[in-house]
Amino acid sequence: MAVVPPPIPTFAEDTNQLSQEYGSFLHRVTPDDSDANRLYIETKEHVILTVEFSSKGWKVCKVEPGDAPLQVKALEGETYEMPEGFLMAASDEFKRLWHEALVQKLSNLTRFDSDEGDE
Repeated sequence: MAVVPPPIPTFAEDTNQLSQEYGSFLHRVTPDDSDANRLYIETKEHVILTVEFSSKGWKVCKVEPGDAPLQVKALEGETYEMPEGFLMAASDEFKRLWHEALVQKLSNLTRFDSDEGDE
């Protein structure tokens, strides 16, 4: 029997999910009107990442402003499988909020599991 790989989400699906899940973790997410595969993501620290999506993943094409921290500027040209990778590297606030949300989700799961065990 042939193994069928899972479907690859489209850019629109990924960006919609990015906005829904992480909109409050970021300052702004703006699609590029002239390039359907390009997105501008502004972090809470007001660093703007120009990102392109392709079959290879999420590529950070440009980091602005020019005086952004060196560790964030170093993301230029890098490609990531998932947006969380470059967002955590670019924004300490994104990383903090993402971890808080994860802890909350895990806490909810633990509570749900213990509620089921009581029945």
